[in-house]
Amino acid sequence: MTLTRQTWLCIALVVLAGLISRALAFAPFDISHADEIMQYLEQGKRLATGHGIVPWEYRYGARNQLIPQLLALPYWLGVKLAPGTLAGMYAARWFYLALTLLALPAAWRLGGLTSRTHALAALFIAAVWYENVLFSTLLLSEVLSAALIAMAAALLLADAPGRAALRWAGLLLGLGVIVRLQYAPFAAVLAIARLRTDWRSWGQVLLGAASALAIGAVSDLIAGQVPLRWIWVNLSYNMGQGRAARFGASGPFEYVRLLLIHLGPAAPLIIAGALLSPPRYRPLVLALVANLLFHSLIAHKEYRFIWLSTWSITVLAGIASVSLLQWLAARRGQTLTPLMLAALAVFWLAASFAGQRTSGGARVLRGGAPIPLAANDAAARPETCGIALPDQWRAHLVPALLAREVPLYVAPKGVIGQGQPLPAGLASAANVLIFPARPQGAENYRELTCRANSVLKACVYVRPGGCQDDPGSSYQAVLEREDL
Repeated sequence: MTLTRQTWLCIALVVLAGLISRALAFAPFDISHADEIMQYLEQGKRLATGHGIVPWEYRYGARNQLIPQLLALPYWLGVKLAPGTLAGMYAARWFYLALTLLALPAAWRLGGLTSRTHALAALFIAAVWYENVLFSTLLLSEVLSAALIAMAAALLLADAPGRAALRWAGLLLGLGVIVRLQYAPFAAVLAIARLRTDWRSWGQVLLGAASALAIGAVSDLIAGQVPLRWIWVNLSYNMGQGRAARFGASGPFEYVRLLLIHLGPAAPLIIAGALLSPPRYRPLVLALVANLLFHSLIAHKEYRFIWLSTWSITVLAGIASVSLLQWLAARRGQTLTPLMLAALAVFWLAASFAGQRTSGGARVLRGGAPIPLAANDAAARPETCGIALPDQWRAHLVPALLAREVPLYVAPKGVIGQGQPLPAGLASAANVLIFPARPQGAENYRELTCRANSVLKACVYVRPGGCQDDPGSSYQAVLEREDL
């Protein structure tokens, strides 16, 4: 596909719009899920510095550590170049965001399987659709895995992929599954629907997938784990013991409901467009449907779990919209004009804006920034030797979000709302409290400052004097006591 100067200009403008959108949406102190900071950022910091909080997945060996290992280097560089700052955290977060940008060339290649115009449309959707922007800024395994598998799909769906392309596709599929094990059904259906009985191609794809398994095994060995044992442990805990269901369960049609909300008023058109996209994309359509069905059978449901399907739906719908526009123009004896394509872009921008309003966008999908910001206000004080926060806020703060390492303690849930007094041992251990209001038993703490947004207020309460460690109230001890 030869690109003209005008096409390169369009690509540059679309990519620039995507980069600017992501820079504006970047909010590292807000989280969508605790996994972002506890499972990944904090583990990257732990690998880089040698100490940090360890949640149950890593205590029991239920996860591969490839993402933390990727984050460890930029975190370490940030700490070395600017000690006593948040440079490590920012470096790790920006690095991860850069990795997720693989979704942009993946979309371009997918659209380019039909035409240059389809490629531009797919790139446009991947770059500016509101959730494609928002999810790129989240440190979630689903986002990176989706980008890897999407690029693999673009390679697999080509008319006659060469051996190198097939090996790369297998490698990317394998890495996508290592990063997010639950996307294995998507990867399997995609490969089976595309390759069928093409055994020669299967050999190349499996060779690439074996390379991915080797990378995963080396990652496990570096982490001191038995290679790939985490797969069995993960399935045993989450499927066999139903551990994930502890965090809530939903009916089989929950994801349909969520898609209708997040895709907005244009959801029926977008879903229909994806399902009726050109025939060459049928393996991708089957894969995204299989992924939805698989996750619908699991009791515990979160919208992020189906992100690969959602991303595929929006990009495929963008491709289908160009085909529809071409068909309408042909019926009038016309060809596509820049004005028609501009009108299509306006439609997609309007649909994106409407979807953002329907779902609530970033305001609903992430939050909590006042908590770590208030904690950093406290950590900036040389006198601060211990910080305590309520159990309800624990998911929003880990040592990796602090510019200076300060011991963290967790107060029981009853301290907020139920009037339970602050435990004496915890009060001795922490001379700073991060709470929505001064709790009982903290009369000798004075309010220093508060951080707030439209839904949350976090205040810093300080007392004079030093700190005497209370091991039972430490962040790590509370996690282990609650088996989290």
